[in-house]
Amino acid sequence: MNPIHITKQQADKASNKLVVTARIFLMSFVSIALIAGLIALSIGLVWNSYLSIYRGVDISSLGKEPPQSTVFYDSQGEIITELTNARMEYMPLAQFSPTVLEAIVAVEDARFYEHQGVDLYGIARAFYHNWKSGDTVQGGSTITQQLAKTMLFSSEQTYSRKINEAVASIKIEKTYTKDQIMELYLNYIYFGEGAWGLERAAKSYFGKTALELDLSEAALLAGIPKSPTNYSPVKKPEQAKERRNLVLSLMAEQGKITAAERDAAISTELKLTEQSPLKIAKNPSYIDYVMQEAIQKYKLTEQQILSSGYQVYTTMVPKVQQAAEEVYGDSSLFPEDAGGLQSGVVLMQPQTGALMGIVGSRSPQQDFRAFNYATQIKRQPGSTLKPIIVYAPALSEGFGTRDRIHDVETDFGGAYKPANYGNKLHGWVTVEEALVQSYNIPAVALLKEIGIDKGIEFASKAGLPLEPEDRTLGIALGGMSTGTSPLAMAQAYTMFANNGNMAKAYAITKIVDRHGRLVGESQPVLEPMLDPNVAFTMTKMLEKVVNEGTGQSAQMDRPAAGKTGTTQLPDIPEFKDADGNQIDGSKDAWFVGYTPEIVAAIWLGYDKTNKDHYLTTTGGKYPAALFKEVVTRALLDEPIVDFAKPEAYAAVVGGGKKINGEQEAIMLAAAAKKKAQAEKQAELAKAVAASSKSDAKADATKANAKDTKDTKASSKDSSKDSSKDSSKDSSKDSNKGSSKDAAKSTTAADKASDSKKTDSSKQTASTSKASEPSKTQASTKPASSSTSKKDNDNKDTKNQTAIKPAIKPVSKTTNTANDSKKSTSTK
Repeated sequence: MNPIHITKQQADKASNKLVVTARIFLMSFVSIALIAGLIALSIGLVWNSYLSIYRGVDISSLGKEPPQSTVFYDSQGEIITELTNARMEYMPLAQFSPTVLEAIVAVEDARFYEHQGVDLYGIARAFYHNWKSGDTVQGGSTITQQLAKTMLFSSEQTYSRKINEAVASIKIEKTYTKDQIMELYLNYIYFGEGAWGLERAAKSYFGKTALELDLSEAALLAGIPKSPTNYSPVKKPEQAKERRNLVLSLMAEQGKITAAERDAAISTELKLTEQSPLKIAKNPSYIDYVMQEAIQKYKLTEQQILSSGYQVYTTMVPKVQQAAEEVYGDSSLFPEDAGGLQSGVVLMQPQTGALMGIVGSRSPQQDFRAFNYATQIKRQPGSTLKPIIVYAPALSEGFGTRDRIHDVETDFGGAYKPANYGNKLHGWVTVEEALVQSYNIPAVALLKEIGIDKGIEFASKAGLPLEPEDRTLGIALGGMSTGTSPLAMAQAYTMFANNGNMAKAYAITKIVDRHGRLVGESQPVLEPMLDPNVAFTMTKMLEKVVNEGTGQSAQMDRPAAGKTGTTQLPDIPEFKDADGNQIDGSKDAWFVGYTPEIVAAIWLGYDKTNKDHYLTTTGGKYPAALFKEVVTRALLDEPIVDFAKPEAYAAVVGGGKKINGEQEAIMLAAAAKKKAQAEKQAELAKAVAASSKSDAKADATKANAKDTKDTKASSKDSSKDSSKDSSKDSSKDSNKGSSKDAAKSTTAADKASDSKKTDSSKQTASTSKASEPSKTQASTKPASSSTSKKDNDNKDTKNQTAIKPAIKPVSKTTNTANDSKKSTSTK
């Protein structure tokens, strides 16, 4: 082979190799560049995402002023109570024991003072354990991250939340110092059993401040935040002790305590203070309503009220509130309690509407913001509604106390027939009597008379929550579809005690924030409702309710007025006895009354009425007695004053009007009809008896006439045979003359008889209504003995003929009587 040729081949190989190498290098360079670019791009994307999250995280809530208690004051400026949210009592870091700080750091975040919000080692550890288990079972959160989760995020265990939480922690670390972060953490973290923050936890579990905790106690509290449910020393003391011992061991390992201190603390027995329910505010029913008013009227939230350090000034009168609470705490004043009997009372100042006292439950221990039976319940008010929806509007429309209402069974249309208590009727009664005795039928009749729309309009203006379906006459008796509350009823009754002006209820006079700035304030609001004369007339009638009527249990040693109210049990099978009769019981009992100083409304009943829980009392018994007891105590040592009479007072008396009178006419017509029917029956019976007697006489007369005829015929034949020949001519002349005379005599007798019969018929016609027996007796009277037998037969026969047409067609009896009356009146 030619050496030159070989050298050329080698050169070509070397050249190709160089090209390949260059290509490989170029491709490697491009790949590295691409990878670097991708890495840079990824880093850029991650960085941009981080910056986006970082900028989006709002940690401003950490810098807000810590919550402060809100203070409530009574009408005299004295503190009633202080309230704060149940989550925490904020304390500065210096008020926490150093031992507690070391215990918290040891178990929750050993590298707290080294990392910048995120502990990468802790995150890696959590990621590894979660990857092995296939679920999120462990976290690597630092104290800063836990603070972020508690105050900024939810507690869900997801990677997205963890990423946001980590970025927020970095931002928190750049904004706050470690001591500030630790202070926030110890005040906001949850320690179980309703205790937020270390200070509240120390008081709740050990009855001491966080500064007073010893090593064992500090270690136990430090172990709770990991899982407050599983490590609760109240519910799971053994698990709590195991967790405490773990905390002590970690502290010893980290050199925070000695082994001897650890062992001594581990051997210490767990001693918890006696657990008591969360602190309930003093006068809870009243404070609950104050909070509700602040929320509705001043647009504050419950959280704001409990944490913003407000000063709330109220209208509560301590003496009045105390009197109501004392009465409601005395079970002897509620004797018919079948278990769960509830009641509520509202006491107002009639001149201003200021709420002086509220008790909304009989429960000895009331939960915070519990249901308030004085302000929140909706029940039918029964007859306590009558003064508002019937009598006050009626007096305003010109009716008076002496006008009369007919208390009779009345169908008001649609088969609505209300009944009075005990199903008693009282005839004509005055408007005043109807109200004093709480008669139902007169109330409905009076509402119908004035017009239901006027009553509805007036009651709605008085603040009662009426619905469109309440537009029925049954509303006169308190038949509201949704019902009302003692608060609403007390407010409505202020119009009677305040010269016709209704005072709007309110409990807050003003609210001031922690910096002394006015948040809001209230002044009395009066709504004109009645002419003062009408209002005072209503008061006088309602005084009689207490002194003479259904509310006598409310009588006291000072002027008082008011109205009772009771609602029936539902007409359903549950409230029937074995015979199917309605049980004698009530669902609700009310009394709404007032003195010159106080208006009070009381409701009594069960939360759920059933066959085992219903009232056997009325509003005139226990509610009226409760009114007396509460108001008497509230006004103890207060001077006795009378209701103020308006200037130039003129009582609204009336007296000339009659209501429901058309019912009297209907009843009289019905009675007259019944009487006429009875008289017709009596007349018919007597006529039938007379007819039977006449028929018997007629039959006897016919028989006698037949016998006489046969005798005459026999005589005639005998005479004819014996003197046929000797006296034919003589007899002929004699008989001729005799017959002529007899005929004249008979004609005269018949005329006399007819004349006598005519007079008798006239007399009968004129006396038919008064004495039907006389008529029958006169027409059937036998003739005198001087009248011939033939004449008697003819007279009886004519009299019988005259009687029969009046007897046999019975259907014409009424017409005959009417005709007789007509003839008599014409005469």
